Amino acid sequence: MPILRLKAKKNGRLRFLSHLESLKMLERSMRRAGVPLKFSNGFNPHPNISFASPLPVGSLSDYEIIDVDVINEFDFKEIISNQTEYFPMEFTLMDGYFIENEKSLMSQVTAADYLVKINADIESEDIKEAIETFLAKESVIIKKKTKRGRYIDVDIREQVQDLIFDDEVEMIFIRTDTGSVSNLKPLALLDQIIIVPHEKVDVLRTKLYKGEEGSLVELF
Repeated sequence: MPILRLKAKKNGRLRFLSHLESLKMLERSMRRAGVPLKFSNGFNPHPNISFASPLPVGSLSDYEIIDVDVINEFDFKEIISNQTEYFPMEFTLMDGYFIENEKSLMSQVTAADYLVKINADIESEDIKEAIETFLAKESVIIKKKTKRGRYIDVDIREQVQDLIFDDEVEMIFIRTDTGSVSNLKPLALLDQIIIVPHEKVDVLRTKLYKGEEGSLVELF
């Protein structure tokens, strides 16, 4: 069966949807658009829709990659052209293409880029100094809760691939490990750099990557 791979943006109030709520929103929108969804077997059939990397609640994204199992290929360009009839205004389909029997998206993701805007009375120089202090450390150990409810020590310093204050846009640029092997959320990193309430922070994901022959390659 073919798989429709989509690239989308998620903005505005949709930032407050949980991962499960986002899946439900997509299912409803695609049913409305007449997408020939493939449903699972069993007593509770459901469409197979998967995000490459679930977005933390409260975050915005210019780079959502989604796989949708479909019964057959179709003209999805028409759906993109008329998407406001089917999808919420704050969810924008950018592009898409069909693939066959590829590894799951989540298993491919290794890194992500973010832009972080601090909406608090903190000087840019203070943010830069805090970043320099963090980068000078050889390790930064935090407690992380596992899916089984246990807490383990994780060195997040080695999960940070890039970290810099961008003077042009007055935001923090972050590239972190992302995926099933190693994963660091941007706000968990920010907590170790500078103290600021999360409601005073805007997080925008701008890219997702997979690893190929030792290099990072954009997922879409």
